[in-house]
Amino acid sequence: MTDKLAGKDDSQRLLGYVESVAKESRKALTLEFNEEHKGILFNKTGHILRDSLIAWFGRRDKNLKIIAESVNSAKLGEVRAVFGGETKNVRFKVRADATFSLAGGSAESPCYLKELNVSIDRHTS
Repeated sequence: MTDKLAGKDDSQRLLGYVESVAKESRKALTLEFNEEHKGILFNKTGHILRDSLIAWFGRRDKNLKIIAESVNSAKLGEVRAVFGGETKNVRFKVRADATFSLAGGSAESPCYLKELNVSIDRHTS
């Protein structure tokens, strides 16, 4: 009985750690976008966000594995990305929602990051 409880406590501890890393990633990626990706074309933002988040997690903690599941930029100025993640047999979802201001009215317009949120969904079903 105590092994099950200890395992659940360990899972909760790991998920708490993953949430803190997600908050850290939001700050780091906001800086990266503001320094390296100013004025990129909006139609490129989804791929850059996906690749940047995967690379950042890999650099931050090699035991945190995330894989892109979907990237959606159907609404002009908004990008939503979902990743499946795992660490030490604990599975989770990473959701990244970004809002951009566009310097035009099309997907080929230059854009600038306004807001980025990275969150963890503890339920993977």
